[in-house]
Amino acid sequence: MAEQSPPATTGVPDPGEVLSGLREALTVVLEADDLARFDIEAIDANTPLLSLPIDSMALMELMTRVEDTFRVYIPEEHAYRFTTIGEVIDYVRDRAAAKAARRQG
Repeated sequence: MAEQSPPATTGVPDPGEVLSGLREALTVVLEADDLARFDIEAIDANTPLLSLPIDSMALMELMTRVEDTFRVYIPEEHAYRFTTIGEVIDYVRDRAAAKAARRQG
């Protein structure tokens, strides 16, 4: 499965791109029987992270994949504070925007 990259024009992925990247990462991180416990396409910004079958190790692997896909850094202590998928999306977009602003000078 191919990883998604942020758009080259602004460097800031839109919310749908980040959501797709998260869904993609979940399909890699979770075991098949865990994936069968929920509809991955039903995950949206309002989905609580605690509603997903992820433990702390899976969460860190998920965050690493998101970091690699969108080229942002998510500190471990921050990763544990996310409560919804939307918070992860917003964080990734904010970090990507900050990175793009630094590049533009």
